[in-house]
Amino acid sequence: MKKIILLLFIGALTFNVSAQSNSLTAGLGLLNAKVRIQYEHGFGDIHSTGANLGLYLQGNAGQRLEGFYRIYFGGDNEKGMFFQATAGAGMFSYIFGEDDLLISDASGNFLYNDDGDKFTSFGGSIGMGGKVTSRGGFVFESTIGFQIWTPPSSNFNEAYIEGNPTYADLNDGVNTVLYYLGPGFPLRFQMKFGYNF
Repeated sequence: MKKIILLLFIGALTFNVSAQSNSLTAGLGLLNAKVRIQYEHGFGDIHSTGANLGLYLQGNAGQRLEGFYRIYFGGDNEKGMFFQATAGAGMFSYIFGEDDLLISDASGNFLYNDDGDKFTSFGGSIGMGGKVTSRGGFVFESTIGFQIWTPPSSNFNEAYIEGNPTYADLNDGVNTVLYYLGPGFPLRFQMKFGYNF
């Protein structure tokens, strides 16, 4: 009897797993050097959810993890047009970090004092996209939309800002502008290739 129950359980589990649609895709950033890896799990006929991991390689180097939810318009979560909403967090390095900001006064004493070389960014995006899956399981997808992410916080403590307000403001401004030209760029465009299983 135990073997029969075990066989029924394994059969039900196998049927349940094979009825779900999963895909693993990846893409490269051309303007902003990065690697993206995405896992998508379909449920129902028109819904899917998943996660994107972005590894940014230059400038504000770091990683961002985003969860997403999609609604497909064609009645099939393996192909067709979709609406996507994401939310996530990332940890990035400052472009001007502790190695770049050492300042000394006339006596040779260092005035630099920072709160760390990394910052955390939170945000999300909305967008539209399309997905094509071949009979062999090859996946191509493209997404375009808008994103909003929090800018880098100040890299200096209060004592340093009071003593060097112009220098601190200038470097914070440069860090923010370069972040919005990199990982925080408001326009989102992705192309990914992968496999459906």
